[in-house]
Amino acid sequence: MTRIAFAGTRYADLSSALLLEDREACALLLASQSSAHVSRSNLLVREIHPAPADAYAFRTELKAQLFPDFLVPIVKRAREERLSVIFVHTHPFAEGPPRFSPTDDMGEGLLAEFMARRAPNVPHAALVIGPDGCAARRLGDKDQPLPVVQVGAKIDVIYDPSGDNVIEGRWDRQVRAFGEQGQVAIRRARVAIVGVGGTGSIAAEQLAHLGVSHFLLVDPDVVDETNLNRLVGTTVEDVGTKKTTAIERYIRRINPDASVNAIARDVTDLDVANALTEVDAIFGCTDSHASRAILNQLAYQYYVPLFDVGVGIVARQGRITNISGRTQMASPGLPCLVCSGVIDAAAVRRELQSAVQRAADPYITGFNEPQPAVISLNSTMASLMVTMFMSAFTPVPGSARLQYYNGITGIVRAATVTANPTCIVCSRAGALGLGNEWTLPGRAPAP
Repeated sequence: MTRIAFAGTRYADLSSALLLEDREACALLLASQSSAHVSRSNLLVREIHPAPADAYAFRTELKAQLFPDFLVPIVKRAREERLSVIFVHTHPFAEGPPRFSPTDDMGEGLLAEFMARRAPNVPHAALVIGPDGCAARRLGDKDQPLPVVQVGAKIDVIYDPSGDNVIEGRWDRQVRAFGEQGQVAIRRARVAIVGVGGTGSIAAEQLAHLGVSHFLLVDPDVVDETNLNRLVGTTVEDVGTKKTTAIERYIRRINPDASVNAIARDVTDLDVANALTEVDAIFGCTDSHASRAILNQLAYQYYVPLFDVGVGIVARQGRITNISGRTQMASPGLPCLVCSGVIDAAAVRRELQSAVQRAADPYITGFNEPQPAVISLNSTMASLMVTMFMSAFTPVPGSARLQYYNGITGIVRAATVTANPTCIVCSRAGALGLGNEWTLPGRAPAP
């Protein structure tokens, strides 16, 4: 399935601007493609070009036609840069969600032929916007509706042609909290959990109980005896088992209907990272700077929100001096982990080195030494992270997208940081919305 994805509040801004007109209004969008995978791809809206008043050959309440002088340069760029074009128009007086009209069908047929000649071999789309919503489809194909989603601090499904709203009784208490549409959003969400250890296993448990039905688990490690104090769903019988296998089994015990894909490899391998472009949300439950850097960039480059968690206990000579945690949502329109100062570039470099390269590096000591960990702190932070996910995907109220926890004082504090307007990750000068045009950081597969 292909979706049209907007970053931040760009759909809302576009809709508001075009519907100010009492006549049909038009815009052209340029979009990158997110992947070549069959199961899920996105058209990532990068640029919005509203038609100025002098771009119309004519316009009424029901029809509009653009001069070629406005259309052709944008289509030329699409061909040269292999971008998709999304043709947008309004039905300003539509009652209820808009539908494509017979006039739209006829005009799109001509546009589809034109685009097949001028910008072939990439998908193009049409989007109609009305006061009560929108509809979208593959350009010139009435039988290929396309969902429309806006990805930012909130994840808003603007148009969903599936119409699948069936809710089972076991979710009754949650439906009473955030409504049927909230439960549908949770059930449909495809989530990836990267690192299914201390915090990741707890996140998996909670998400399965919430009703998430599509999981991708990524972790290269096996269960060892020192994990058993905090790896939920496991027992001594699981020692030596892949963590992904143990947590997949636990998820299925909670939600037998769940679809679980387990990858027992490291997300720093590029082909593993690329698999994450197909999900709707990523839970970053790893203490590696390299994996955080990859997930952070993926969140903005592919419009896949990241919920990142970090925990820490500092103990010196048997005395605890600090207990702390952080959870943060990284998504278009929000500051990234680089802007927040979470990622250490030197640590990323070290962690992406091979074992041989690290051994030869005189600046590396104490690499990957075990840190103190207890289940109660992991549970606190995983719960804050999952609640943040709920507030982003459902009507659950809550605007905090960065929270710090002080385990000694017992205080949870919401915080904000300022995004760098030229950040290489989250700004339009960087990776934002580039999709397949940039390669993610990581290790390429061995030849």
